[in-house]
Amino acid sequence: MRSFKVALLAGTTLALLGAGSAHAASYAISVITGLTNGNGFDTTNTAPAFSGSTASASFTYTGNLNFSNTAAQNGPSNPPGDLNSTFGFTAGNVTNYSGTGTVTYQGTQVADFRNENRFLKSSGSVANFGYGSYYTIALGNLVAGTSMTITHDDGISLYRDGVRVGGVSGPTNVVTDTFSNLAAGNYTLYYSRQNGSPSVLQVAVPEPTSLALFGAGLLGLGYIRRRRNNPTA
Repeated sequence: MRSFKVALLAGTTLALLGAGSAHAASYAISVITGLTNGNGFDTTNTAPAFSGSTASASFTYTGNLNFSNTAAQNGPSNPPGDLNSTFGFTAGNVTNYSGTGTVTYQGTQVADFRNENRFLKSSGSVANFGYGSYYTIALGNLVAGTSMTITHDDGISLYRDGVRVGGVSGPTNVVTDTFSNLAAGNYTLYYSRQNGSPSVLQVAVPEPTSLALFGAGLLGLGYIRRRRNNPTA
């Protein structure tokens, strides 16, 4: 009985630790960087109409969706500034990389996606909406009842099976969107980096299975207490 109680306590503790944590897994991500000529763009499931040449890449990212670059605002006088490596991509969390294209802004090459190393050294955005980046992040199949919070700058949209669930389309300050009790389905997150730093994307997903485990742990402890108070049960 004591070992059973210890197991329940351990499961309950793990549930509490897991619920509300950043969603750590592997995600298929694609990104397009291009010139925006002083204009912000909406973040939907349709890529913006960048002008001139663009750089594009796709890769597998493994880890928490916890990206943040809060370095001093960059501008035309000091590109590239808002680097992908500063944002949170590293050689350790990016695999299966495939990319192409370069972007030149005011005579300086700010993005080169022709290999992973150059991608990490590239910039995702610049002040005054000179250029920006558009991300597609496959979250995969989520079970019914899943909730998530997404803190971001500069715009996100969440889609389930191709239908928009919600989000903030255009440029913003750092804000947090909460999506509660989602329906089961295949989810995709679209995100944009615009107007230089700060660049923020942080996704936290309390798992319904963890919450269920927490409830089961509480019920089990209640059962043990009743058994103890009523030995004939």
